[in-house]
Amino acid sequence: MESLLKVWTQYLASGVEGIAGLLIALAALQATVRALQLFAQGGGIGSQEPKTEAIRLRLGRWLALALEFELGADILRTAIAPTWTEIGQLAAIATIRTLLNYFLQQEIDRAAARHPDLAPQPHTPPAAQSEGTSEEPRSSDHVLH
Repeated sequence: MESLLKVWTQYLASGVEGIAGLLIALAALQATVRALQLFAQGGGIGSQEPKTEAIRLRLGRWLALALEFELGADILRTAIAPTWTEIGQLAAIATIRTLLNYFLQQEIDRAAARHPDLAPQPHTPPAAQSEGTSEEPRSSDHVLH
């Protein structure tokens, strides 16, 4: 029974790791498309900074999410009857990924503080909007959704 659980958990961990890879690939593709669009629009470098910062922040947020998925996959791999070696490897990997995620989040927070208009806005459900609220869409909404 234990060997069946180990095999199933390995498949599950590989699936979670695949999701992380897919998130990274899609985020990189999205950032590339947005950067190329911005490049094609032209304009001065100074006028493009908030837009390039928005692209960078969005990519950073997706990378942080992918790191969480990677950490989850590592935890799954050592969840069933781990050896001390596997526990040590998980501790090292978890520490590295947590530090990466921490510093990435710090950079995102600093960039969001420099450009408050790029910070994620809370999403208002459509039902609440149709019940008499007259909130106009913000100009930054297209950057964050």
